Amino acid sequence: MSRAMTKRVHKALADENLQTALTRLMGLIKFARQIAFTGIDFESLSKEIRRVKEKSIASLPQLVEQFKSKATEAGAIVYEAEDAEDANNYVLKLSQKHDVKHIVKSKSMLGEEIELREHLEQAGIKVTETDIGEWIVQLAGERPAHIVGPAVHKTIEQVAELISKATGQELGTDPQALLDAARSALRQTYIDADMGISGANIAIAETGTLTIVTNEGNGCMATTLPPVHVAVVGYEKIVSSWEDAAAIFRLLSRCTAGMKMPVYISHITGPSLTDAIPGSILHGAGGPGEVHIVLVDNGRLQMREAAEFREALYCIKCGTCLNVCPVFASLAGQTYGHIYQGGIGTVLTAFLHGMDNAEDIASLCLSCMACKEACPAGIDIPRMITKLRASLAEEKGLPWMSKVAYRGILKYPQRLDSTVKAGSYLLQPFADKDSMIRRLPYPLNSLTQAISLPAPTHQPIRDRLKNHWTPKEVGKPKVAFYSGCIAAYAYPEIGEDVINVIKEYGAEPYYPIGQACCGAPAFFAGDFDTALSLAKTNIAALEEMSPDYIVTVCPGCATVIQREYPELTTSEPEWNQRARAISDKIRDFSQLVLELEPSAEKKPSRNRKITYHDPCHLKRGIGISNEPRKLLEREGFELVEMADADACCGFGGHIVLDYPKLSAAILKRKLKNIEATGVDTVVTNCLPCVLQLRGGLDKIHTKTKVIHSAELLSKCREAT
Repeated sequence: MSRAMTKRVHKALADENLQTALTRLMGLIKFARQIAFTGIDFESLSKEIRRVKEKSIASLPQLVEQFKSKATEAGAIVYEAEDAEDANNYVLKLSQKHDVKHIVKSKSMLGEEIELREHLEQAGIKVTETDIGEWIVQLAGERPAHIVGPAVHKTIEQVAELISKATGQELGTDPQALLDAARSALRQTYIDADMGISGANIAIAETGTLTIVTNEGNGCMATTLPPVHVAVVGYEKIVSSWEDAAAIFRLLSRCTAGMKMPVYISHITGPSLTDAIPGSILHGAGGPGEVHIVLVDNGRLQMREAAEFREALYCIKCGTCLNVCPVFASLAGQTYGHIYQGGIGTVLTAFLHGMDNAEDIASLCLSCMACKEACPAGIDIPRMITKLRASLAEEKGLPWMSKVAYRGILKYPQRLDSTVKAGSYLLQPFADKDSMIRRLPYPLNSLTQAISLPAPTHQPIRDRLKNHWTPKEVGKPKVAFYSGCIAAYAYPEIGEDVINVIKEYGAEPYYPIGQACCGAPAFFAGDFDTALSLAKTNIAALEEMSPDYIVTVCPGCATVIQREYPELTTSEPEWNQRARAISDKIRDFSQLVLELEPSAEKKPSRNRKITYHDPCHLKRGIGISNEPRKLLEREGFELVEMADADACCGFGGHIVLDYPKLSAAILKRKLKNIEATGVDTVVTNCLPCVLQLRGGLDKIHTKTKVIHSAELLSKCREAT
């Protein structure tokens, strides 16, 4: 995180026009996606795209040669460009050869990546963007804000002002009138242009065909009317066959714009020609006489060789990951500071523009996994970002504060206990009677601007559960309680609730005394050494008394133990085996209660309405969403679903510390959805979410309560 990035984040959050545009956009996207994905099997279609892209990237060298051969055979001229400079110089020399004065350009993120338009304009060639969004951005002198929707950051009022100035007309905010004015202004450019430039969504090796998908028709015009067509295409766009291309088409438009199918698909195989006149073939009849295809590397082949990042090349540039990203919904694309935005943009930037340019972008990831869940190619973007952070940490070292926190304190349970105890006494003067900290002095004041914080306890959970350090009763299922840091130091009373409820369900819970922080803060910051050390500490502590189950109240901890401990110990077979054995025993609290008493009858109605918030790591990390709801309904509560129940609350580990204003913006949307349900109780199965939601609701002075399901069940039994 740099000061420059912090400034950009704050600027975006303070931009009223941007926030208005994003609010309007996200509502429309959500509605369109719901319609577009109704009645289709997203999972099977996604698996097919994944299969196609895996196969294509694995056999890329052969496909490149096949594509070149077939495209050349069809009359196209194929050039392989090593980097941006190489590609730009080829197009410029070609333009000068044909004495090109004016170029029309269809939308191309690769064109933006290599700054092709700027390169040509510096040489005195006029270049007109013909995609409406790209044209608006060009008029504004800006970069695209989204892979698919370049001008999503503009309000309709700003668009009207830009188009009015460009056309010399006084235009209002009627979308159709603005579209008509733009079409009228752009139409003559296709006729006047000496060259058309495009990208390509897909390149089909078996026939040398380029496929371009558009919704405005500008792609058809820019590649048909000018006498020369140049397509700049990344190597990763090549697939083997038409069948492979069809697999991508089945989801592309649904993911891109919430449309069941694209408006236009252009298939281009070589220059235009006709044999309508007997005995002759005419080139350029009804289309360009020359087609040049520039295949661009610019870091892609290096990415292909990097096993941990190769799957970034599976991206079909649909923009879905941006549409579901809570950070993008608050900031838009310009904040990221480079060409590609969002999580996938972080990885692409690292390889296409250098690791240094990716460092700031990587700091914006919440690790909420919404992008992975929505990606039609199943790309694990959060994992790649974590690997990227690890590479940066290895290359540059950790910031000194992180090094002290992770390697000096977090790594040692007793030091962490002592540090928190000391902190609890230092913060005591700032705690109100209800043990909430509502204001902190500078430089910590930003942490309490949007949320109130629980005062750290003087007595960590390790001390409060002394009577439960070992299981006592035999003949019952043994349940090891892994608390995590939030329960240990902020909400130890909820840990006591977990113990009491599990006892009532006929199990024998205990608190393994040797447990430590799960290592998530260090792991997601890229400090794998500290994470591995903590993994070994916890594996040894949790396996010691051979529990039947390990129950958690923090899905972030559960995800790290289940998914990351086996990965961290891969090079150490003995530890890896022990990690996998521990992983199999992990249970979320609601999951365990249902497992201990699966046939329990539904309790009488309590005549009480509640709503439920899905924690990111619980739903998307370990795949638990129905179990908490089933448990709540079994307990007699009426569940009122909130809108976007699985949207991130904004806690996101480092985000709440590094970018508290960004965290607050994400939280604000969640609180609005809670308020809209009309209920007075929010239940969730994640203590970091409890902290964030309680703190946010306290700041807006609402009576709505946030409670963990263990706490709720315990209170119900106390009342009974």
